[in-house]
Amino acid sequence: MAAEIGDGVPESVTREWQSVLSEPSTVIDPTLSRAAYENPKLCSLFPLISHGSLQFSRCTRYPWSRDVPSLFRRRDGRFSVIRLWETGESGLREVGVADTASEAVALLAATLPEDWGPATEGTADAL
Repeated sequence: MAAEIGDGVPESVTREWQSVLSEPSTVIDPTLSRAAYENPKLCSLFPLISHGSLQFSRCTRYPWSRDVPSLFRRRDGRFSVIRLWETGESGLREVGVADTASEAVALLAATLPEDWGPATEGTADAL
């Protein structure tokens, strides 16, 4: 693993990343999970897998924070960055589309405020 998880990152985040990184490609695209883990900002957040997407929380227990965009592998082989939980006209808000997993991760990381991370031990109520 190229990234070093920094000080202040809960052990539960480190354990969950190890679990995500060991998932087979039938569960999550390994290029996506590796690219996200190699990003210092994203590897400090709690990772979640749902329906083939990689999602993130700023807390370590349910109910998760719902304010971090998610990464999706598209059928055309590209990647989408989508804000799932924001309510808007469509209910979903696509941040952008990228050709590679690394580009999608960079796009997502660029949307995050500087003071987000590492994940907080507990539920979203603790944020």
